[in-house]
Amino acid sequence: MTRIEAAFSKSDAPLLIACTVAGDPTYELSLEVVRAIIAAGADILELIIPNTNPVADGPVIRSAHERAIIAGGGVETAFALIRTIRRESQIPISLMTYVNPIIVRGEEQFFRDAADAGADGILVVDMPPEEGASLLRQKRIDPIFIIAPSTSPDRIRMIEALGRGFLYLVSAPGVTGRRTHLPDDLGVRVRRVKELSHLPVAVGFGIGSAETADEAVGAGADAVVVGSAITECILVNPVNPAPGVAEVIGTIRGGMRLN
Repeated sequence: MTRIEAAFSKSDAPLLIACTVAGDPTYELSLEVVRAIIAAGADILELIIPNTNPVADGPVIRSAHERAIIAGGGVETAFALIRTIRRESQIPISLMTYVNPIIVRGEEQFFRDAADAGADGILVVDMPPEEGASLLRQKRIDPIFIIAPSTSPDRIRMIEALGRGFLYLVSAPGVTGRRTHLPDDLGVRVRRVKELSHLPVAVGFGIGSAETADEAVGAGADAVVVGSAITECILVNPVNPAPGVAEVIGTIRGGMRLN
């Protein structure tokens, strides 16, 4: 059982998955952000590998990619962060990336290096399951896939058969970023996925407040993914973002207890 699977199996309450771009705004401050995330009680850490064309991300997280790249961030930054975290914590860690850095490094080498660093799962945003043969061969790292609002029942069944860890359900069409209200049909879509899959369902894209976390949990989510709200703390205070990050995590976790 991987750390991700164990986190879901040992908790009856919904989990909080905290997402940040590795190396934003610098390696040292990114490490402090991650430490704040862990200390504030996040259940799973999602590290995004910086990318020059993060098409799934909205303006806030796109700016984080840019800052991390300017600071020299990339694949090695993410792996170095994971290795450091592993000396301090056993929190489950999932990577999020695009396929290009995987191809550049070599698919088998990339996944082996990620697992050796201590990663537990990986979501490759632009790698459909049909093209992820090398990822699906991995035994040490969970392949995580996205369920979009438009994903058909047949495709959900196929993804469920190939994935492990959890399914990442996008709350609404579009890119990442905070929303004041999640779609009214979210509960219907969460139930549909659960009827077709045994994997936990994590809802992301739009959760950045106690209220939206409460909506996602009320819709039946097994976990909520919080990213832009964390990145905004770095935008507001790039010199010392960790206290703001800890406050955000605490506030959103409070919203998850409302149900």
